Amino acid sequence: MKNCSLFTFNVKLDVCVYANGTSHGCDISKSEVIIEFKWTDGHDAFSKNPAVNKPIVSQTDNGFNTLGQITSYTVTQLGAQYRTHAFSVFIIHNRAHIIRWDREGAIIMNSFDYCHEPHLADFFHCFT
Repeated sequence: MKNCSLFTFNVKLDVCVYANGTSHGCDISKSEVIIEFKWTDGHDAFSKNPAVNKPIVSQTDNGFNTLGQITSYTVTQLGAQYRTHAFSVFIIHNRAHIIRWDREGAIIMNSFDYCHEPHLADFFHCFT
């Protein structure tokens, strides 16, 4: 990823999580968590089993495009809010990544099967 200006996307969020009492409608400046869905493994932004000294970022065009998409959503969210960090969830078929973003980069949790492992429910329980 030498040139992040290659990421050109419109902000069309799949799901936004808002605090109770937030008015209806999509407003990235009030969003708490952004959730992005992809239905095929070919659009996974991250490697399934990253090895030591290997990139966690997918090296496919579709994966790179997905990474640009979720990055642009979070950049838009952080740019519209006074936050030190933000969380997003990236769901690909039956697997999920929880991502913690700040202005320096991201911490990406290894993917997990959210149908059989409690990590996603635990995350939202702790987040609230």
